[in-house]
Amino acid sequence: MRGVVFDIDDTLYCRQFMLVEAAEAVLNVKVSDWREFIKIFYEKSDVNMAGLESGEVTTRDTNGWRYNETFRLLGLPYKPQDGGLAADAYLELQSHMKLSGEMKKVLDAFASEPGTILAILTAGESKHQWNKVDMLGLDKWFPRSNIIVTGDTPYSKPDVRLFKMMEERLGLAPDNLWMIGDNYDKDIVGALDAGWHSVWLNRRDLPTPDRLPDFEVRTDEELTDLLMRMCKGL
Repeated sequence: MRGVVFDIDDTLYCRQFMLVEAAEAVLNVKVSDWREFIKIFYEKSDVNMAGLESGEVTTRDTNGWRYNETFRLLGLPYKPQDGGLAADAYLELQSHMKLSGEMKKVLDAFASEPGTILAILTAGESKHQWNKVDMLGLDKWFPRSNIIVTGDTPYSKPDVRLFKMMEERLGLAPDNLWMIGDNYDKDIVGALDAGWHSVWLNRRDLPTPDRLPDFEVRTDEELTDLLMRMCKGL
């Protein structure tokens, strides 16, 4: 038996363009360098993650702060309330999000394999992340008992205790588990520390780290191609 464990955000679906689109709609400007926008926004995402996971701050409040910090650092004209408005616009875009056709095919293929168990390990506020599970229809492939949201636990990624918790849920040893995620510091480091295999979706073309995952891909197309080959035995 093997377990294939996915992150949600920017792994099962891509949220980067939605984040930029929401900002452009509120500010009524065109973001000239979307990669730099995403780089700054994601760097700010780590600042409030602990409070977000514990419920001390809301997803809207932390996203609003991230937006305003990104606007400020990029020199974009904004008013204090624009961050919250962008967070609202992003949430509206998220309500229409869906998995790509290729990702659905990958999940169908894994789900049809009797020796494979699918699971999710995702970071964030409990209600917000479970809403994504419902909006994306992930129940089709992932039993709810196989889904761990960090906001439901005392831990944050990459705490190895989260990965050990998943091992217990699935009844699998570390060498039989794969982590599929986009965040090197949270998904891949946690998997490496736990002794899991890993696939890093390096969307932002970050430098190659010292500790290597089993596989590194940089686009959705590369990811789904690799996962399909993994499903077939690579």
